[in-house]
This record gives sequence, C-alpha cells and structure tokens, in this order.
Amino acid sequence: MTDTTLTVSDEGQAVLPLKWRKAHGLQAGGPCDAKEINDGKGSLLITPRASRRGAKGLLKFLLEQEASFRPVERHTLPAR
Repeated sequence: MTDTTLTVSDEGQAVLPLKWRKAHGLQAGGPCDAKEINDGKGSLLITPRASRRGAKGLLKFLLEQEASFRPVERHTLPAR
C-alpha cells in the first residue's frame, strides 16, 4: 500500500487518487462517506457510497401494483 498526499481546499474539498476512483467507479466523482478514526492522528476512513438506481424501473413497479381503492361508479349529470 502506498501513501498519497492529498491537498484539502479551503472549502473542504480534496481530489482522491485516480487509481482508487477507477476501482470504485468514481472517475466522474460521486458521493463518499468520511468517518473520523480516533487514533490520535486525525485519520479519516473514506468509503464510496453504493450507487442508487434512482427512478429506473419505478413506473413498471407502480403499474404492477394492484389498486387499493375500488373503481368509482360514474354517472351522467342531468342536462339543463
């Protein structure tokens, strides 16, 4: 394992090594969790978050659900 020096900007942003980003599918960026490790050295444990599927497949899922309400009876209004 090799050490890599990171520079943190004044906004708290850092660029992680490209090899690590490629290994976890974060070439274009993405969310990560940073947890402080209380080892007296100020260490952080950085782990990528699992990718979310978003709304992909949501319409198909909703169309497969059975209606929870019975259909409403329609009636015609009297003509004037």
